[in-house]
Amino acid sequence: MAIFVLSDLHLDERANARLFKDERQGERLARLFEVLARTRDARLVLLGDTFDFTSMLPPDRGLERFADELAFPLEVMPCRGLPALLEAVERSNPNAFQALRHITGAIPVSIAVGNHDWLLGEAGADAALEQAGLHVELIRDASFELAGRRVVLEHGHRFDPSNAHPHGAGEQLTRALYQAVIPYLRHHGARSQVRMDPDRLVALRPQERALELLERWLEPEVFRRLLSAFLRLLAANRELPRPLQSLVAHAPLSLVRSKLAATEQAWKNAAHTAVKALQHTRHTHQLETDADVVVLGHTHVLDWAVTDVRGRERLYVNLGTWTERAADGLSHTDTSLPLLALDDAHGLRVELRDLDWDGGVLELFAPDSTAPQRPAELRT
Repeated sequence: MAIFVLSDLHLDERANARLFKDERQGERLARLFEVLARTRDARLVLLGDTFDFTSMLPPDRGLERFADELAFPLEVMPCRGLPALLEAVERSNPNAFQALRHITGAIPVSIAVGNHDWLLGEAGADAALEQAGLHVELIRDASFELAGRRVVLEHGHRFDPSNAHPHGAGEQLTRALYQAVIPYLRHHGARSQVRMDPDRLVALRPQERALELLERWLEPEVFRRLLSAFLRLLAANRELPRPLQSLVAHAPLSLVRSKLAATEQAWKNAAHTAVKALQHTRHTHQLETDADVVVLGHTHVLDWAVTDVRGRERLYVNLGTWTERAADGLSHTDTSLPLLALDDAHGLRVELRDLDWDGGVLELFAPDSTAPQRPAELRT
């Protein structure tokens, strides 16, 4: 059996800002799926956040007040259901969506429910996907037995408190950013002699650097008013962290930065939980403790850790994301397109590949010495 795993595609619509660009990522996805469709005994797992529905949904309340405070015209988008959201994703991503249709008709495909596409876990999601031509199995997590070793896969957002449940703080921040802040930036424009790219704002990791970017783009007084209105919008949706609620009007930037920085610990927390479970040093209901390989997504941070447990090597992988990541306002973006390939033809073999440009193996886990070496390129 050959299992191929992708995570965090974030297929969205062409609106205020974009994480997935169909002309690049969609074209590469289509070429990959052509190869997988011809691969014997293959299956594909999309490990959560395949779609970015949360960026396409408005905050439940407070948008009108946000627009009034900043004195700009804002079209409040209706709250659409899953069929309409899928149609919008297809219109904006014809390459990727057609590739998904093709691969789901060629090999078994499972889609894990993530925090940005939690609507896939609601009643009627299977029918909506079928109507869209996507014949998939919806899952929360998955486990496989390969060469006598247990592989566990899940999106991993339940290790991140702000995104563990629908309508949480992380989702409200995403909705407010896409449906309020970015429309304002497009309306107002940048300060004189400065170039502004709203796509860069949603691609930033760590997220606290978004404040630095907004300070660079906007005049000081405009930045202060925008930040105040943004915090009030989060408070209106009851998902602003309690320590900030009383500071909405005059929150010190240092405090806001510290709260945003804390969210960036999610990838470390997930890795710590996974590695401790693999080592059997922590009894946890969160992860199976008999796993040999644990694979997560969600944090957009590529991670790979091998640990030895009484002479048996075990592996933790985080698959990062197919969206471009930016470290600051000016540097080149990280355009890596991670693919995890697992097979048991000659003992367990796990490869982490980057499909950007020519591709190539980033990491290899082959604990069975009989596993033969293979060419390092996966031509797509």
